[in-house]
Amino acid sequence: MTACDKAVVVGAGIAGLLAARVLADAFTEVEVLEQDTLPDGPAQRPGVPQGHHVHGLTARGAEVMESLFPGLRAELTAAGAPGGDFGQIVAFRFPGCWSPRARTGIPLQTFSRPLLEARLRKRVTALGNVRIRQGVRVTGLTGSTLRATGVRTLGTPLPDKAVAADLVVVANGRTSHLPEWLTELGLPQPQRTVIDARVGYASRLYTAAGADGPPWAAAMELLQAPHVRRGFMAARIEGDRLLVTLQGAAGDHPPHEPDGFTAFAHSLRTPLAELLTRLSPLTSVRPYRHCANQRTHYHRLPHWPDGLLALGDAVCAFNPLYGQGMGIAAMEADLLRTMLTRPAGPGFAHAYQRRLARLTRRPWLMSTVQDRGWQQPRPDRTARLTAAVLPPVQRAMAAEPEVFRRFLEAMHMTRGSTVLLHPRALVPVLAAAVRPARSTPDHPHLWWGHTPS
Repeated sequence: MTACDKAVVVGAGIAGLLAARVLADAFTEVEVLEQDTLPDGPAQRPGVPQGHHVHGLTARGAEVMESLFPGLRAELTAAGAPGGDFGQIVAFRFPGCWSPRARTGIPLQTFSRPLLEARLRKRVTALGNVRIRQGVRVTGLTGSTLRATGVRTLGTPLPDKAVAADLVVVANGRTSHLPEWLTELGLPQPQRTVIDARVGYASRLYTAAGADGPPWAAAMELLQAPHVRRGFMAARIEGDRLLVTLQGAAGDHPPHEPDGFTAFAHSLRTPLAELLTRLSPLTSVRPYRHCANQRTHYHRLPHWPDGLLALGDAVCAFNPLYGQGMGIAAMEADLLRTMLTRPAGPGFAHAYQRRLARLTRRPWLMSTVQDRGWQQPRPDRTARLTAAVLPPVQRAMAAEPEVFRRFLEAMHMTRGSTVLLHPRALVPVLAAAVRPARSTPDHPHLWWGHTPS
């Protein structure tokens, strides 16, 4: 890519900011167009309704972000974001057992989505060749089926005009209108796959300073088809606060009024409700329902315009329950960085979409395999097999920290899925499958699956 080009990024969320950082090394000018009015610091904004809820960042995603923004992890720590080894700071409740409390080598840092976005935005804005324009709504593409030449916009400071660009990157989230924009250029409507577990969230923020706070940085109680419909995620975030997100699948959604929220917490298998009685709420309850897995198959179109890329949730949006979104966005930006080191001639954009599809295939399968179990009227064969296999896998993870570590490596994308096929993982799983399941005692005040030594 020559160094005399202009790139336009549609969307100033996590995916858009990461893309802008990569493009800044390859283009003399990068313009980010954002419909929202952006806050000066870490605050919620209308265009990110999911920002009120617990977010997770995979270890691989954190690695990529650190490579793009050296010192980012230290900045988050200085802002009050807790961190440590996943196995030692996370209480992970499977339907029938607890995860082991053991060192895994998988780092984790917990923070609010607004804090991370604000830090990324500050870093990107500091780049001399990047400009973020707020209050601008992109209404379509300019160009033809052969090549995108820019975007059409409405809003201040770009009222009703076209913005020319050598490269357009669409990163405006799961509600992106890119399919319609492509049909306006004369391309066919892309296919879309949706796997909807009908999950709903409700979240509330609490104080968590001092001895009343929990002894972990994050905790979760997993949903699991077909019977475990209720769960939660909770994370200590900056400012000595605890963000609690209740979850319900198959339409069994947590209420968004305080008494209903508390009653839902009492119905869980962990003592979350007991913990919340010691804490003071800082916000009202915030609901969220747009949790379906959604994949738009742009790579399958017979032709793709040069000069146009799509990434992030605009292409593949995951059920937030599995914490894949931000990490995958980072890996997509890293893929773009790798591809831009070579000459980007005709077909570059189509090649990127095909490679992005391969990159997201494994996390898509990991995210949807359980959600298929909630499908109506009857789960498919893969979902039924998953429901049979998961209990012995989880019992093996609870009994063998090595199995749990390998599971985390696959989940956090630090190693391939074959890490789960090693005999050190398979043998304990097979042993757990033939042993009768035993109930695991809970320890409400410890929130771990074993008593202290």
